[in-house]
Amino acid sequence: MAVVVIHGMGNQFPMDTLRGFVDSIKPNNATLFSSPNRITDETETRRLSFSTSTYDFYEYYWAHYIDEPGVGEILKWAFNLLFRKKPSPALVKRIWIARIFIFITLLIVAFLGYMGYNLFKEYINGILTATVFGAGFLLALRIIWSLVSNSVIGKINSSLGDVIKYTVPSPKNIAARDDIRKNGLLLIKNLHELKNDNGKFRYRKIIVVSHSLGTVVAYDILTSLFAQYHRKYSNVPGAILQDDLAKLRAMYENPVNANREYQLQQAALYSEYKKLGNEWRVSNFITLGSPLTHAIMILAHSKVDFDRKKSQREFPTSPPHLDKEDDHYAFEATYKNIKGEEAKIMNLHHAAHFAETQWTNIYYYNDWIGGALKDQFGPGILDIEVRAKNKWTATIPMASHTKYWDSKETVSLDKLREIFNEIHKL
Repeated sequence: MAVVVIHGMGNQFPMDTLRGFVDSIKPNNATLFSSPNRITDETETRRLSFSTSTYDFYEYYWAHYIDEPGVGEILKWAFNLLFRKKPSPALVKRIWIARIFIFITLLIVAFLGYMGYNLFKEYINGILTATVFGAGFLLALRIIWSLVSNSVIGKINSSLGDVIKYTVPSPKNIAARDDIRKNGLLLIKNLHELKNDNGKFRYRKIIVVSHSLGTVVAYDILTSLFAQYHRKYSNVPGAILQDDLAKLRAMYENPVNANREYQLQQAALYSEYKKLGNEWRVSNFITLGSPLTHAIMILAHSKVDFDRKKSQREFPTSPPHLDKEDDHYAFEATYKNIKGEEAKIMNLHHAAHFAETQWTNIYYYNDWIGGALKDQFGPGILDIEVRAKNKWTATIPMASHTKYWDSKETVSLDKLREIFNEIHKL
């Protein structure tokens, strides 16, 4: 099985995310091997694998496609998000905390400026004094700004820059968005097509794990990729049975998350389509700290716009959106089977990959960036809320956002291990 890890926002270094993830979930008695990529032309990334399992781990690295935006772009984006757009359900209560914090910060800055002016105004008596003082003040300010901008502000700028450049479809961002998606498509498509020496597909399953903004990138990639595979079959058998599709459709009105009944039926449907020869191999989509919880703010103009795009199959959901005429997310198509006879297969429509691809979403209670997804993308998603063990990490807003596979915060890590063990069994 192949695991593709997609990093989140910020100036990430190649392989740092993958190595951190793999080191955290590595079995105690396993040896870690690092091999050449061999899947794409990327020379900065490698394949990691364990001596005791069949998993191969790959990283999709995309940070180098993003240029940092100017301060003006960041301020405009933040203002629109905080004051003009209707907040997402996850931010309805929290957004006022952010607004009050900004207001208090501005008051403090204004107060310090006023105090500074009153403190030094008696010394600024002439043009020469003012010039010397001004030059010294600007020099000191420039030094302080350089120190701060290369640390705290630099990190904030690079992180917010990724979000702005990827989620805002302005003309100057299109090229970067397109490059990110196309190269991600190439990696996962090549994993689909990879074969062993005996001519059989190498990977039975592909698991996509993504963090933070990487979950939005991964969601877009899977949306585009499934459209290339939902009609693609090889070696169609003589007898066509689709009992598991019927069972999953019957669960549409009430997907059961609590005991994973719905996900188990999705796994059964995935196996059923493999027996029919369908070549889609992404069995699991795992999101960690996903800003997709704010989809109505970052992917659409409003909730009405977001709901419309879901109904038009632009934004895939779990369960998939039903076709009004057929009352189904699958349609009948004719293929030639191994006997050369015509065979009728119920194909999933181009945005229905979450009928067979299980979507599991893990988020920390105090992670304002991430949150629950089933209210936005459908009750077929298994949302798992966790709380950090460290009291400061569990209390300070967003302190938990980078802790999803931290070896000290075992709650999230244990959930990830459970998921991978379950995938291995199915």
